Amino acid sequence: MATTNTPTTLVSRLKEIYPDGPSNLIPNSTELQKRLKFRNDIGHGEHIRFDVQLTHEHGFSVGQGSITLAGAIAQETAKATVEGYSVILQSRVSYDLVTRAKTDKRAFAQFNSSKFIPMVDSFQKRCEIYNMGYGRRSLGVVSGNSSGVLTITDDTWCAALWAGSKGMTLEAFTDVAAGTQHDGTLTISAVDIANKTVTVTGTSTSVVSTDLLFYKDHAGTGPYGLMDIANNTGTLYNISASTYELWKAQSYSVGTSALTLGKILEAAGQAAEFGAEDLTCLTPIKAFQGLVADESALREYGANYSASEGKNGFEKLTFHGANGAIEVVPYRFIKDGEALLFPERWTYRCGSSDVTNRIAKDGDIMFDLESTSDKEMRMFTDFTVFCERPAHMVLMTRSDSNGLHE
Repeated sequence: MATTNTPTTLVSRLKEIYPDGPSNLIPNSTELQKRLKFRNDIGHGEHIRFDVQLTHEHGFSVGQGSITLAGAIAQETAKATVEGYSVILQSRVSYDLVTRAKTDKRAFAQFNSSKFIPMVDSFQKRCEIYNMGYGRRSLGVVSGNSSGVLTITDDTWCAALWAGSKGMTLEAFTDVAAGTQHDGTLTISAVDIANKTVTVTGTSTSVVSTDLLFYKDHAGTGPYGLMDIANNTGTLYNISASTYELWKAQSYSVGTSALTLGKILEAAGQAAEFGAEDLTCLTPIKAFQGLVADESALREYGANYSASEGKNGFEKLTFHGANGAIEVVPYRFIKDGEALLFPERWTYRCGSSDVTNRIAKDGDIMFDLESTSDKEMRMFTDFTVFCERPAHMVLMTRSDSNGLHE
């Protein structure tokens, strides 16, 4: 009987061929890190201190003829105390994996390449969400727990935040700052984007509705992200927002309907009253899609506009209000029920070190482990986000528990 050679019968003669590397399914995670530059010109010793003027001089006298002076009333200033916060990522590889990955002909990449161990992608995402965005705020609020399947509320859900999180460890608390922890370490075993659920292993019977989810060991500690600044009503960077209105961000409720360009204009007007000029507006992607379809004559056509060629849709929207230009940006790491206006010009990253795999001139943070046949690689950063003018920020939310796109 005739037989046919197939890839199965001649598998030993076939060479495995790979493309340039593994297909990376993780979304880009560096929007804020690209926008907000690291201030290398600001030194970091024990602290970084900024001199902040919080009130005017008020020693005015008025009248006619010989005027009795009322006396000087001095301005009030304070020193904002800012500190970077360290984040470290560890990754280990065994010796035999190192030796088998020495040549590109027989493996995807060299073992210390970002294609082989995606430390850079993982690190950038954590910094984007933790150091830059939500800081000491929670990752999401639980609305229900069915045998370890945790449903996240619509307004605090963020698909990109949870995507690729299988294996990540969490903790549940009742409050952002002084809450009670419910159960111990929760390990993510599955994420269901469509149903807005996170399945966890480990004891989770005490996790209930309204509990807040945090990265393990991150609750109540760490850097202050943009959302910390936008939500602050107390003391931040050693200055009280309850005492000085210029140190407190604004808030704006979009009501019980979707976000519109008109509502963004109204919110920006609140910041303009405090002197805000050009602003950046971070919006959830679904809400941005609705804004693109929003009928408005406020669109700004750029230099590439052509009367003979029509194109629908926008990657970003720029329009003008009382404050100046407002750039509306679709941002994948913001929760569905929030949008944030902030003064990009006055906001930046500062600390002792930007993201790096080198902490000295003599080489990478890579070494042999003492008791096992493994090498360990590490990435490191030490920074926080600082906004010089918090009153120019506006946190936009809905008054119900739905997202801004509905």
